[in-house]
Amino acid sequence: MALLVPAACAPRDTAVGDTQGRSPSIAHVGTVRDDAVIGVVGSATAAADSVVLDAFADAGLEAVYVSVKDSGASGISGDSSGSGSSSGSGSGAAGNPDSGDGSADSAAVATRAQQGVRDMVSRVVSLIIVSDIDVTADAAGWNSALRDARDAGIPVALLSPVHAPADERLYAATLTINDRAADATPIDDAAMTILNDELHARRIIVSTVR
Repeated sequence: MALLVPAACAPRDTAVGDTQGRSPSIAHVGTVRDDAVIGVVGSATAAADSVVLDAFADAGLEAVYVSVKDSGASGISGDSSGSGSSSGSGSGAAGNPDSGDGSADSAAVATRAQQGVRDMVSRVVSLIIVSDIDVTADAAGWNSALRDARDAGIPVALLSPVHAPADERLYAATLTINDRAADATPIDDAAMTILNDELHARRIIVSTVR
């Protein structure tokens, strides 16, 4: 019986956070900004991570950050709510993650990112944002990690994906940053729309500035 409970958190034929094209499969109560926690799994270069985390901090959204860079340790950093900064072993400050390009092996990066997703599931964040996902490095591993989020009823958004999973039930939307686009949605608004399961496009152009 216990094994059946988590799966009941996920809609049957669509992604968590993307059920508004039909009647939602789950009874839904909206999350207010003060209660939302955005989990950000960083990119291999971390060049854009600071911008995203700062945007959430400026909007007053709590964000926790996992770096995928190999700095000798891994784990979730502290929140960046309202400050744009945090500390955490092996991840750098959330508002100023290490921006070095590095040459990390793609399979190792994928493994760290997948563990980051699982860590966010354990923390029970409101939304998981995965940066620069490339499932060609380890499709089975990504399917497993993202399925853990799905089974837990946590929506996933992919930020600037390189290669997204073939199974579109594993993520609610893709986000592409374009701060110059007049019709871009503020990234904090897009995050709240997805985690509250409100009507949205599968591909969303977002801005990190207001």
